[in-house]
Amino acid sequence: MRRALGGLLAAAALMGALATPACRRSAAPPAAAPPPRPVLGAITIENLALPRSGDEHIDAEAIERDVRQALMASGIFAAPGKDAGTGPTARARVAFTAECVELGAKGEARAQVRVRVDTRPAEVPGAVAFDIGGQGVVPYTAAPRKARAGAPVPAPQVPSLTVLITHIARDLIEGVATRHRLQEGSPAVVHAALVGDAGELREEAIRIIGERQLRDEVPTLLKLLGDDDETVRDSALGALIAMRDRRAVRELTQSRSLRDRKEMRKIIEAISILGGQEADEYLSFVAATHDDDEIRGEAAAARTRLQRREAEAAAR
Repeated sequence: MRRALGGLLAAAALMGALATPACRRSAAPPAAAPPPRPVLGAITIENLALPRSGDEHIDAEAIERDVRQALMASGIFAAPGKDAGTGPTARARVAFTAECVELGAKGEARAQVRVRVDTRPAEVPGAVAFDIGGQGVVPYTAAPRKARAGAPVPAPQVPSLTVLITHIARDLIEGVATRHRLQEGSPAVVHAALVGDAGELREEAIRIIGERQLRDEVPTLLKLLGDDDETVRDSALGALIAMRDRRAVRELTQSRSLRDRKEMRKIIEAISILGGQEADEYLSFVAATHDDDEIRGEAAAARTRLQRREAEAAAR
């Protein structure tokens, strides 16, 4: 198939504290209880394709059953049981179009699927909402238009549109579940996604590193600033800016060509946000020596912003 394709507070012990001058640590704050996961309610199946004679019957009940199973297996929703009634309720809608297209001896089963989930009430802790879509194609050999005299007509091996729709929906839900596990996972789980070759999952890991301030990953992010993939480079830079890690300044100034105007515009603003003496010196150098008037002007303006922000921070 080809697919194109989210502790308890410790009581202070006063007895004997005056008699024994020991070093006392502050009591750790209680760990916040995770919000209740939503209960999975109704799943609506919606066929958006125009009805045509000869189309395969699409089993909406089978799609609903398999989608419910995939959503429950994702770990995002409350498991059936005594705790399932304490959280909000989520609803799902699966909309699709599907058809078989034949040209001569070649045929293709095609489907586009959209899976939407929302929670009521939407603003409560633990609410889940996502809207994802994808498509899939399965080639097959079509039946010949005419058979030779006396020869049996072979039955075409037409793929099941129901199965195709279900596979696409499951893949979409698994993608959401993987991202959810990444958001909720340990630093080791995030690191594994960061160093793995997983495309969008790696980008999600980079975003989470910046969001959760996982500073142990800074050396890896610094290396990714020189990645061949522009999206990965930009994601890594965004995470380093989110952590305000000034080690990125030196990496940027040493790894980027002064002649690459597109990259220069990115790093000028990034360096001005990161700040520090090295950033100020670099922007001063670019503003004075670059052979492009626009780049010189942008560097000078960025340096002014950097100095203003640092002056305001020092005055606080």
